[in-house]
Amino acid sequence: MAAEGVELIENARRMSFMGFAEIVRHLPFILHVRTRVLTEILLRKPRLLIFIDYPGFHFSILRRLARYPGREQRKILYYIAPQVWAWKPQRAQELAKLADHIAVIFPFEVEIFEKLGGHASFVGHPLLDEIGTLPPRGEFLKGLGLEPDDRVVGLFPGSRKQEIRRHLPILLDAVKLLRRFMPKVKFILAESPHVPVALYDKLLSGSVGIVRAFGVSHVVLAHCNASWVKSGSATVEAAYFGNPFVVFYKTSPLSYAIGKRMISVSYIAMANLLVGEEAVRELVQEDATPENLVGAIMPLLSVPAEIEACRARLRKVREKLGAPGASSRVVDIAANMLSV
Repeated sequence: MAAEGVELIENARRMSFMGFAEIVRHLPFILHVRTRVLTEILLRKPRLLIFIDYPGFHFSILRRLARYPGREQRKILYYIAPQVWAWKPQRAQELAKLADHIAVIFPFEVEIFEKLGGHASFVGHPLLDEIGTLPPRGEFLKGLGLEPDDRVVGLFPGSRKQEIRRHLPILLDAVKLLRRFMPKVKFILAESPHVPVALYDKLLSGSVGIVRAFGVSHVVLAHCNASWVKSGSATVEAAYFGNPFVVFYKTSPLSYAIGKRMISVSYIAMANLLVGEEAVRELVQEDATPENLVGAIMPLLSVPAEIEACRARLRKVREKLGAPGASSRVVDIAANMLSV
C-alpha cells in the first residue's frame, strides 16, 4: 500500500501476533495503535472506511465508531470477512450490523451474513489475481540445485515468527523420519519475506539437505509433489495448485484450550470447509507430531490411487474460489457506496 501512495499510520506487519497469549503480551502496543487510528478517523472525517481482514483489531475500531457521533456520514465496507462464523457466531451478527457492506471471498459466506441482516457480496478470492506467471517445474528446480524429476516435499511452517519457532522444529524432525523410509525425496522450505532470515538460520543449524526458497511460496506449492502446510490462507493457495498436502497446526496450550471452546466448525483448514469434507488431512495440536506428519504424507508421495483421489478433491475446492478480479469488484462496490 505504501508503494501505491497510501499514508501508513502503522505497519500491519508490526501487529502480526498469533494466539491469545501473544496478544496479551503486546496489548499496550495494540491499544496505542487503536487510539491513533480512531483519532485520525475523527479528525479526517472520511466518507468511506474500508476494513481489510484482521478481525481482532478491526472489531474494536468498529465498536467504538458505532458509539461516536457522525456514524450516518461514514460508510463502512469490510473486505475479506473474518471467519467469525467459525469461532464466535455472535460476532458474525455484530459485523452484519456494523458494516454497510461485506465483500466476502468464499461463496457460502454470503448466505451467512444475509441471514443475519447484513449486505454481502461474493467477490472471488484475491489469490486468483496474485499468482501471475510461474516458471516451469524443471527450470525452478534446477535453479535450486535440484533435478526436474526429483520427488519433492514442500515445508510451509507459516509466515510469522511465532509460527516458525513453533512449527519448523516439528517439520525438521518429520524430514529426518521421512528420509528413513524415502531417502531420495528432496525438501524445499518456503521462507516468508516477513520473517528474519536470521531466525531460519538459527533453527536450521545442524540440518542438512533442506533447500531454502525465499518469498516464492506460490511456486513451491505449484511444483512440489506434496507438502506439509500450516493451517491458514496457505491451505487455499495449496488447494488452488492442486498438489496433495497435509495440514497441521500447533499453538500454545492456553491459546488452544481457549480456541477449542470457541470454534464451532468441523475443520480448521479452509480448503476442507469450502467443500464440507476432509479434502486433506488435518493434524492439530497433539496430533501434529513428526510421526503423524510422515504417516499422512507418505501415501501422497507413493500411492497413485491416493494421489489422484486427493487431486480430485482439491479440484472441487478450486471450483469454489470464483473467477479472477476480486479487487476490481471491491473497487466497484466502494465506488457505488460513495455515489449514494
